[in-house]
Amino acid sequence: MFSSIFHENIDFDSNEKDIESIVLNFVSNSLKQNWIKSNSSLTIKKLTDGLSNILFAVYSCENNGIIVKIYGQNSDLIVDRQAEIRYMIYLAQFHISPSIILTFNNGFIYQYLPGNPISNGDEQKALLIARKLAEFHSIPLVDKKAKGQLVEKLRHYINLLNGTNNELYKRIKLSSSSYLNDIPWLKIADDINKIEEIINNKNSSWSNLSIVLCHNDTQCLNFLYDEKQNNKISLIDFEHCARNYWLYDIINHFIEYAGCDNEEPDYDNTYPKRHKQKQWLEIYLSNASFLNNKYEKQMTIDELCDLGDCLRAPIHLYWSLWAFLEALLNPQSMKNFDYIKYGKYRLKQYEKYKQDFFS
Repeated sequence: MFSSIFHENIDFDSNEKDIESIVLNFVSNSLKQNWIKSNSSLTIKKLTDGLSNILFAVYSCENNGIIVKIYGQNSDLIVDRQAEIRYMIYLAQFHISPSIILTFNNGFIYQYLPGNPISNGDEQKALLIARKLAEFHSIPLVDKKAKGQLVEKLRHYINLLNGTNNELYKRIKLSSSSYLNDIPWLKIADDINKIEEIINNKNSSWSNLSIVLCHNDTQCLNFLYDEKQNNKISLIDFEHCARNYWLYDIINHFIEYAGCDNEEPDYDNTYPKRHKQKQWLEIYLSNASFLNNKYEKQMTIDELCDLGDCLRAPIHLYWSLWAFLEALLNPQSMKNFDYIKYGKYRLKQYEKYKQDFFS
């Protein structure tokens, strides 16, 4: 798989009653040479912030730490796991991603990063996030001529849901999708074609916007703040990482100020006001070394804000389709969060803003 990273041929069942003991034993036996430097005792803690994956933090008494990530059921249909690992290996060279220590069949182990997840709308740390995201986007693309992947991702999701790609229905009972019968799959597929036409139009504003390596899941919880290390900000969770417009990550971040505490977040009242957007963008632009596009440099902050607002529609559509897939492929996750309700609510948000994008 990846020659520089050791692989263990093992699968973990996250539903096992004694899964913590199993993981702890695995870590102790697999990493005792290169991570556990003595016969130190290990402690394990289940992290609950991840919606679709199971995460365990394992610590030794030497204050070392690792994270064990077990993929959600059937998540390989939603997330390109090989790409996720490739991106993490690449980003680790620039000290953006934590280093991967070991992979196994349905997950991997990576370096623990100190810090606490940033709270939604934390204005004191908002500008630190702007600097960090600019630093991330300034990392060079391996293929500088490669196109963005937004439409590719949207089409992959819709093809799974509407049956064009039958891999979904090989894994689930057809009846389990009955509560999505009211979703207009054909109309959504047609809209995705229109999104592609607009993006590919050489006369559109999008044709002059730089494509960078984007995180694509820039909710505040994926930014860690470490006061002990000079207010350092770290990024985590790279499974949605792909090439995209740099503005996409920013607008997604603004949208996610609403959080995921319930299935109908208050997007209207948490989306930052224009003056806050401009303040954030000014910090970002002053730290974005990749911006050498003459068109982008000539755009005013207000023009960038206007263009960014148009991205709300495809962003909501992306997370709507993702939520529907999560519900179908990983029904266990529905015990803690109603992905169907959440997906339908984000689809309403898409309908609310889509004319901004299409016009």
